[in-house]
Amino acid sequence: MVTFSLENLVYTKQLTDTLEGATYGPVKSMAGSIEAKVNPNASTATYYADNKVKGVATSKGAFEIELGIDSLSKEVRADVLGSEIDSNGVLLESPDDQAPYVAIGFSADAENGGKDYYWFYKGKFEVPSDQFQTKTDKIEFQTGSIKGTFIPPEFHNKDKAMVNSKDAAVAAEVIENWFKAVYVPNQVLTTP
Repeated sequence: MVTFSLENLVYTKQLTDTLEGATYGPVKSMAGSIEAKVNPNASTATYYADNKVKGVATSKGAFEIELGIDSLSKEVRADVLGSEIDSNGVLLESPDDQAPYVAIGFSADAENGGKDYYWFYKGKFEVPSDQFQTKTDKIEFQTGSIKGTFIPPEFHNKDKAMVNSKDAAVAAEVIENWFKAVYVPNQVLTTP
């Protein structure tokens, strides 16, 4: 898959997650997106017997996602990290902050002329590190990043959804509504 031009980074808080269903809050813009590194923590094991390979097994763990971003507003930072903003408008972080579960979505231009759209359903972000540098005769932008770990929700046990806008099998409404709410899987009709 060849993609470029990452954009439309959004998030929403997961409000509930049970076997009967999951609910989410409103979808909000997260930050200007620079890059997204998605690691599925996959592993492969090979089984040998009689001096030859007899089988291969694969496993996929939690997704580790690192987002390169321009900056998080104090409102987004408080929202995704469980921090507070006081009555003076100052962001306050504490060791007791508990990051809520969130879903994130984004899109990227695809090689086929369409767009690839993604949702990762359930994850928590860790407090990002900050980086500062003194001003010199050359301008060097200091951008941020935030890391999170994403897992499947109880509701449908799928860890991500992805679709290409040029896929003729996908209804136009799916693409039109992609960032209005978290995509909820329909009944699985086929598996490739």
